[in-house]
Amino acid sequence: MSSPDAPLSARRAILRLAAVCGLAATLAGCFQPMYGEQTTTKGGTPLLEQMHQIEVVKIEGRLGDELRNKLIFELTGGAGNPVGAPYKLFVSLVASSASSIVDTTSGLAQNKIISVKAQWRLVRAGEETKPPVAQGKASGSASIDVSDQRFANYRATRDAEDRAARVVVDQMRAQLIAFFVNPPPPPAPAAPAPAAGAAPAGTPPAKPPGS
Repeated sequence: MSSPDAPLSARRAILRLAAVCGLAATLAGCFQPMYGEQTTTKGGTPLLEQMHQIEVVKIEGRLGDELRNKLIFELTGGAGNPVGAPYKLFVSLVASSASSIVDTTSGLAQNKIISVKAQWRLVRAGEETKPPVAQGKASGSASIDVSDQRFANYRATRDAEDRAARVVVDQMRAQLIAFFVNPPPPPAPAAPAPAAGAAPAGTPPAKPPGS
């Protein structure tokens, strides 16, 4: 025998479900994947298209090559470095290490922190000597265990540098995305110079003689 409250409970459940579905549909239009094809810049240009317009200039050293290759892949999705693109990205790197754990008996390091720091600037092609349109800093670190094997330490350091470079690349990509999604406003035009013989702005008018 069914309860007389069953139809009412069913109607309430249907109404709740409809409300939840309606709210989900409303919120769905508020979100957009950060790396999706539909993500656009402030001017309406697809974000991935903007990323493809950045040429990453050669970075010196083994670590520079490693970071540059990772960065090119992240910006273009594997399409390669767009030579002759409207923008050029210049990056300088510094890698360092510091002992984090030291053996109190031998005084030798047992663990090290490998750090990679980068400074970057984005310029328009052909305007390399002018102020950059965007610039920033990024850093990453990774730890290694130090052994008494020289080659093992060398290999561990390289691997740690590469891991730290991965963090730097992610930060730089996020910073470039932020620039293209919401670029700064263009500088205001300079005020025209006053004509020869004209009184400076704010100067009270001269009184006629005899007044």
